[in-house]
Amino acid sequence: MANKKEYKIVFFNCEPRYVSVVPSSYGKGKAFSSMPHTDLLKFAESALRSFSAACPSALVGSMVRVDIFQTKSGKLVINELESLEADHHCPANGVQKALIDDEIRQYYERIIKGTIHPKHLKKT
Repeated sequence: MANKKEYKIVFFNCEPRYVSVVPSSYGKGKAFSSMPHTDLLKFAESALRSFSAACPSALVGSMVRVDIFQTKSGKLVINELESLEADHHCPANGVQKALIDDEIRQYYERIIKGTIHPKHLKKT
């Protein structure tokens, strides 16, 4: 890509939460979106819906990050969709990241508990 600027949209439960703040060593290039990133978010939502439809077994109910570049002609393209180990740096004081981290934990805890017979779970 001629323009190395990349936007990383963080989703939880298929809902966009925020545009990830990329460390300064990444994503250098010319901005192609600005707050409130309406078109970018719509594109990312559409991409995630398409991915989910094409791969119905994919776990998209937890955190998913959709990374987007722009071509020279102005077309938006997906660089990658990442989930379980995706960095999700966030703006401001990290409150959103902490909330997302907790939601991720709860999501996988529900999945794991749902696969274990109740008699094997320790009462708390």
